[in-house]
Amino acid sequence: MLSDNHTATEPGSSPHGKESSQHRTFGNSRVSHEQFRFVYAAEHVYLVGLLLHLLFLVLFFWLNIRELYLFNVFSLAAFSLALYLNRNSQHNLALWLVYLEVILHASLAIWLLGWNSGFYYYMFAIGPLLFINPGRPLLEKILLSAVPIMLLIALYIQSLRGFPLYYLNLDVIHLLHISNMVATVVVVAYLAHYYSKGVNDSAQQLQKLTEAYEQLATYDSLTRLLNRHAMTQAIEDEVSRFRRDDKPFVLALGDIDDFKQINDHYGHHAGDILLKELASRMQQRLRRHDVISRWGGEEFLLLLSDVTLTEAESVLNELREYLAEPIRFKNLDQKVTITFGAAQYSDERGIEQTIQAADRAMYRGKTSGKNRVVLDRCAPE
Repeated sequence: MLSDNHTATEPGSSPHGKESSQHRTFGNSRVSHEQFRFVYAAEHVYLVGLLLHLLFLVLFFWLNIRELYLFNVFSLAAFSLALYLNRNSQHNLALWLVYLEVILHASLAIWLLGWNSGFYYYMFAIGPLLFINPGRPLLEKILLSAVPIMLLIALYIQSLRGFPLYYLNLDVIHLLHISNMVATVVVVAYLAHYYSKGVNDSAQQLQKLTEAYEQLATYDSLTRLLNRHAMTQAIEDEVSRFRRDDKPFVLALGDIDDFKQINDHYGHHAGDILLKELASRMQQRLRRHDVISRWGGEEFLLLLSDVTLTEAESVLNELREYLAEPIRFKNLDQKVTITFGAAQYSDERGIEQTIQAADRAMYRGKTSGKNRVVLDRCAPE
């Protein structure tokens, strides 16, 4: 019933190249965030189980109980294998192995040492591990949890009718009983602690991924300016402010002059450097409440708030002159100019037509000599 079904869906690309919003890495496998909580907690429980059986190995060797001593050699191998499987996508197979080991070990210990030795406590500890596994159906978990309970009932009835095969000193039996009870509480507490820690870790990872995706959805990856989608939202917000406060604003479209020639001469890497440098300069020069975006290719769209078209012309000319300073990087030593077209927003023509008007004005600037600011005078100031 616990056969493995671990074929993972190939995740899409993510901001960090390793994680996605649905999957993350554990060991040598990729698991969902929900599955991660289980495998993370299970690994720490398997480590505790490995330590417990190492102690049992020493104890039963000292008590000269050969059957349990030899069985704990198998137990150490089983928990070591479970740790390996858990880190290599075989999470359900690892759990199945541990499930069998716990039931067999506890049953053998009760049969040999008696009910009062307290080994039955470990059968209660396997239940929580079954139920936090998100990869198995609820009915299967209930049935698997019922098996050790029925076995315990049978072992208890048998203990009332018979005697253990090994008679140990009563103080040793009491010490075993208390030790097993404490160890079970520690295992369950350990499981709860690391499951909770796995939940918190997944939540933090999801938060980081969410923030990274929000960055991708908002900013251009090369220039770190707003992208087209985010700029459209910013313009819509400004339109709402315009209708509420009647404050004018201007949209200006800027295009780098002769950018293709720069790319052809210096290479695309130099073109990327130039775009980043111009973006940085524009951010430094524009007013704090102005908004700038990479509109596409070598085009930038600017939102100049609280200005008329005439006032925007002055702002844009100052920016144009500032941007004309040479850009120097390795073999790149280039004076770069930019042509702006600007249009003032009005409700009569809306956002799209205002951008188109700025684009037409910019085109006129390109055909009349470049490196200039051209205004669209169709809208009233």
